[in-house]
Amino acid sequence: MDDRTLRTRLWTGFARLQTLLGGHAGPGSVIERDGLVASVVPSAPESPTLNAAVALDPDRALEHLAELRERYDGASVRRWGVWLDGSATEAALALLDEGLIVTASSPGMGAAIDQLPERAGASAATPRPADLATVGRVNDLAYGNYDARLERTLRPLPNGILKAYRADLDGEPAAVAMALHHDADCGVSFVATVPRARRQGLATRVMREAIGEARAHGCTSTTLQATDLGERLYANLGYRRLCDMQLWERRR
Repeated sequence: MDDRTLRTRLWTGFARLQTLLGGHAGPGSVIERDGLVASVVPSAPESPTLNAAVALDPDRALEHLAELRERYDGASVRRWGVWLDGSATEAALALLDEGLIVTASSPGMGAAIDQLPERAGASAATPRPADLATVGRVNDLAYGNYDARLERTLRPLPNGILKAYRADLDGEPAAVAMALHHDADCGVSFVATVPRARRQGLATRVMREAIGEARAHGCTSTTLQATDLGERLYANLGYRRLCDMQLWERRR
């Protein structure tokens, strides 16, 4: 499977996750236009990840900037963003002209499942399901969010459509991941390990569980947005870097 196909699946799945966030994380709404999907969550006016547009076609997405600004301003959202492929240089210049700035840039990664090493497609243990609140809680502990923001964000999302996994340490959830199966792709997100459990292979275990279940359900690829620290983990599992995923943010 070539990089272009994987990159398309990465962004399409990422946009689908954004619609779930916008549709369920508080009283929100979703905007779907040619080349763009966005979520509006007035209950989180300082969150440019919940209040964000995904530019599926950067050139077409730019046509809707005025509407985005109007919708976010009307919802009293003070920080909102646009996710853009780092290779879209002309679109980036247009966003800069509109007063948006890059506040985050993360590696987008992917792989064809049948090209992953066999060990990445199976787990030594039966996949362990988790609930989405647990995924959010472990992420909050991992990233030092003392306000439980990610637990609150993920708790209302639909279990079943979003699949969650956990690995325990001393009987407590210590590493988690979430997966969305969409158009034959397994999009993995919210991978995290609590500080006391790091460097024990638990994140690798939940990733193998997620990949193994995706293979069993007929997914042919898997994609994700990595952190700089997590890129090595995913590369060791067989993922390769596809693009930079930039968050362009507008603040009032």
